[in-house]
Order: sequence, then structure tokens, then C-alpha cells
Amino acid sequence: MAKAPKVEADPGAAKYASRELPKLISAYFSTVRKALAKNPSPPELHRLRLATKHVRYTLELFRSCYGPGLESRIDELRDVQQILGEINDCAATVRLLKTMPASPNRKQGVVFLDGQADRKARLFRAQWTEKFDAPGRERWWVNYLERQATAS
Repeated sequence: MAKAPKVEADPGAAKYASRELPKLISAYFSTVRKALAKNPSPPELHRLRLATKHVRYTLELFRSCYGPGLESRIDELRDVQQILGEINDCAATVRLLKTMPASPNRKQGVVFLDGQADRKARLFRAQWTEKFDAPGRERWWVNYLERQATAS
């Protein structure tokens, strides 16, 4: 994937980013933690995928205000979004299969995809807990977003 050309950051954009993006990332952490505390089913994780996309795309808008540290953070969000997308693909395909006439193959497909979605949901929870939301990680995000925004 080609990198976007370097765009000069507006001083107002950098100030806005350092003020608002830390709030955005903290709200994101809170949203995911609250959702995971309710032990959501694979289809219910779709809401987290949308929240992840929102945060990632918002951060991408402010690339010109940050250095290379933002890219590594965006990559982490992309990884979270990827696994949530895989879970959603399984859940959406199960919904589609359930609209088809009953057959042994349909049942086998539903069982397989439900198992895949459950496995991927466990993988997401582990990835979230052990890596993305490991102790100190939210502070790592917030500190970077508060302190590293600059008008280049």
C-alpha cells in the first residue's frame, strides 16, 4: 500500500489533535472494555469493529501532525480491525446460510463457521487483553497523542 504524501500540518490541527485525540482513544478503550465485560457473542463484536474503524480513520486524518509513532499505532488498530472483520465475516455468512433451505451441508457450514467465529473471538479477547490493553498501554496512547502533535 502506497504511503500518503506528506502534508503540512496546520498549527490549529495539531492543537486540536493533542486536545481531542487523547479523549477519543480513552473513550475507545472504555467502549471495548465495557463490551468485553459483557462477554459478547461473535455477532455482537461487530459494534467494536465499527468503533475501531472510526478511531483508526480519525487518526489517519491527523498523520501530518504526528511522526512515525502514529503509524505503529494505526497498524495496531488495523490488526484489531482485521480480526474483528474476520469474526464478522463468519457471523454474516452464518446469517446468510440460515436463510437457505435446510440441508446437511448447510448445517455443517453453520457449525464450522460458528466454531471459527468463536475461536477468532477468543483470539481477539486474548490479543486485546495481552497486547492492546496490557497494563500501561492506554496511557502510552494518550501520552503520545497529547505530546507528540506538532505542526510540521
